[in-house]
Amino acid sequence: MMKRRTLSVITCLVVASNANAQGPSNPAAIPLETFAQLPMIRNAKLSPDGTHLAYIRPLNGRGHLFVQTLDGNAEKPVIMPPVDNVDYDWFRWANEDRIVFSISAMDKRGITETMETRLLAMNRDASDIARIVKPSTGTRTGSALPRDLDPPQIQDDVIHWLPDQPHHILVSVDGDHNAADEVRIVDIRDGEYDIARDDHAGVQNWLTDQDGNLRLGWGYRNLKFVMLVKSENGMWRSAEKAAWFEADFFPLAFTDSPDIAYMIGPNERSYAVVKTVNVQTDEFLETVFEMDGIDAEGLAYDPVTNLPAGVRYIDDQPRVQYFDESLAGLQRAIDAALPHTSNAIASMTRDRRKVLIRSSSDVDPGTYSFLDRDTGSLSLVAEVMPGLPPEQMSPVEPVRYRARDGLPIHAYLTLPRGNPRENLPFVILPHGGPAARDYREFWFLSQFIASRGYAVLQPNFRGSTGYGKAFEDAGKNEWGGKMQEDVTDGVQWLIDEGIADPERICIAGWSYGGYSAAMGAVQTPDLYQCAASINGVLNLPRMIADDRRYIGGSVWTRHVGLEDESARSVSPYHQADRIRIPMLIIQAQDDARVHLDQGRRMARRLERDGKPVEYVEIELGGHSMDNEEARQAILRSLEAFLRANLGDA
Repeated sequence: MMKRRTLSVITCLVVASNANAQGPSNPAAIPLETFAQLPMIRNAKLSPDGTHLAYIRPLNGRGHLFVQTLDGNAEKPVIMPPVDNVDYDWFRWANEDRIVFSISAMDKRGITETMETRLLAMNRDASDIARIVKPSTGTRTGSALPRDLDPPQIQDDVIHWLPDQPHHILVSVDGDHNAADEVRIVDIRDGEYDIARDDHAGVQNWLTDQDGNLRLGWGYRNLKFVMLVKSENGMWRSAEKAAWFEADFFPLAFTDSPDIAYMIGPNERSYAVVKTVNVQTDEFLETVFEMDGIDAEGLAYDPVTNLPAGVRYIDDQPRVQYFDESLAGLQRAIDAALPHTSNAIASMTRDRRKVLIRSSSDVDPGTYSFLDRDTGSLSLVAEVMPGLPPEQMSPVEPVRYRARDGLPIHAYLTLPRGNPRENLPFVILPHGGPAARDYREFWFLSQFIASRGYAVLQPNFRGSTGYGKAFEDAGKNEWGGKMQEDVTDGVQWLIDEGIADPERICIAGWSYGGYSAAMGAVQTPDLYQCAASINGVLNLPRMIADDRRYIGGSVWTRHVGLEDESARSVSPYHQADRIRIPMLIIQAQDDARVHLDQGRRMARRLERDGKPVEYVEIELGGHSMDNEEARQAILRSLEAFLRANLGDA
């Protein structure tokens, strides 16, 4: 039986005293800035010996890496020196003394804007910081003199942590910029490296067995997908004719046998399952995970060994089905102690006696808790977003409706707390991707909208993941077609059910969701009173041209647009003359996914044509708007826009 108490020493060190943690009794009174805050603690991990805690926390509005002791000393946390305009993506304790971490920022190579990652390492006291992926040495054209090439674009693809070599890791990296990755054995102390495997044309990804030996490689070569398997004789062969590959199965990791891999792919009903496959004989062996009506999302890994330990899936909220019995038992005990949240084993000490738990729900942005398995105590470490008490947030309800062709569509409904379920002002929020999905989780944007009195519908239109391969494939070449109709049909369902006020509905979205919002304004302007796009795809031909500059982009863009129609016919910019409702366009200057000109030119065209448009340009935020200033600008602009066009809720 776990005893729940507050571990005040850790709480004091991780999060400053928070007198307003309970928040006001009225959610509308919660300041906009509180919803826009970055998580006060994320990706937290215990050191292998349990003496230190590392985590990412905001500093000057952006996330930075912190490390602190857990022995009760009033020691100031060690902070990785701030770097302007850089995001800290992930980190990992490579051993008890050294942390490897990834940072990213937008850059430009020629005319192509890129998202660059850099791999670094430091001691746990923030000393001896080193870039650990060095440029390759090449030869200058017309000269025999060697030179350092430009740094690799993507540097943080660590494919094995080599536990038997605590100062080395395996990294897959395109050091010579030829669209193929070599594999390096990298010293995490200084970045010196040896080549473990030269590159192979078309291979940008490598997979090792549990001992760190390379077994599989894949990627794109021109318009062709390449899949390689290392044979028992040491030679590499193509696996594109293998039964598992032709059945759309894809490798995830190896079992304890170097010949047997866990693979994910569709069953006869098109739902994603996990099976084991012998990559030498190409035979299917066992079914590890299969759940009717639910897709496997991928593997879960042992927090100590980093070996496969279970399967991740979503049944309205994220879960793990462990096949490792010790972790399965621990998960059951944690869920029994914390029955009202979705709980994940975030980290664990090497001896497995101390556990860090991440918990959250649709109304709870999350907490970290510390479990001491020797004493049975479960202690609060920190709130993820203080000042947003769960009792003041709006529950997220799973709902279903049918599209006009009869296809069932899953969606999530968030009603403002305390409001009757009728005649409500609504914001429709299609998700990004489009190969992604919404689920029952806390999201700062939807909760902020609900706190201001507007209900929210998040539809998982066809093309979304999580509902089987057939459902996802049904979205191919349906941009502005059936994917958009699914969103429209969700709005009509709300009206028919009497939940929505048909005179007060706005559509808004991020990335692909911004495209969907703009297409709602183009195709069904009588259904909405306004539309808002955040870093949205507004010029489809431009996005297709941009994406073809990237590896695999020509394959991905085959499914963008509408079957048998030109991209211009379903491009908001090219159909802007059909827009009659007010539009809010928010665009980050440093968005490496959707070019700044998409938002700028769309706003200029609407303004030139006398259409009602508001344009907000944010200097720094990236595609995900992952800093507080950008999030505040989004919420401030959206709140005023909704009030102006839907009225006070």
